[in-house]
Amino acid sequence: MADALWILVANGSRAKLFATDERAEVWDLREEFHHEESRSMSRQLLNQPDNPNAGSLHKPQPENQPDARQQLEIDRFARELAARLERGLNDHAYDRLVIAAPPGLLGMLRKLISTRVHQKLMLDFRADYMNVPDRELPERIPLS
Repeated sequence: MADALWILVANGSRAKLFATDERAEVWDLREEFHHEESRSMSRQLLNQPDNPNAGSLHKPQPENQPDARQQLEIDRFARELAARLERGLNDHAYDRLVIAAPPGLLGMLRKLISTRVHQKLMLDFRADYMNVPDRELPERIPLS
């Protein structure tokens, strides 16, 4: 049976996915996501050996600009979250969706989620609640 509601609380480098029923009295933490590359300083990202474009002798690629590489990592994380929401919908794991994320990430997610997932989105909050204790989230994210 599908959970009535999924709540995604995220920022550019971490996210938590909760599930609850219609009454929303108890939020079950279902999954946590971490994308440490999004938290790294831009210069650290440029010096990573796994960056195929770092140190190119040709014109600099956008991901080699100081802040662009960090934004690229945040975009990758947003794509990961959007894909997870799509899988959940395909698995009939939720009927309704709430997202709480800072404005930049929320905007990315809105662009990346499919029309089907977007149809399940009942609320979104432009805020970073990742440092709020889990037990306080229902007070910060009212579902009714």
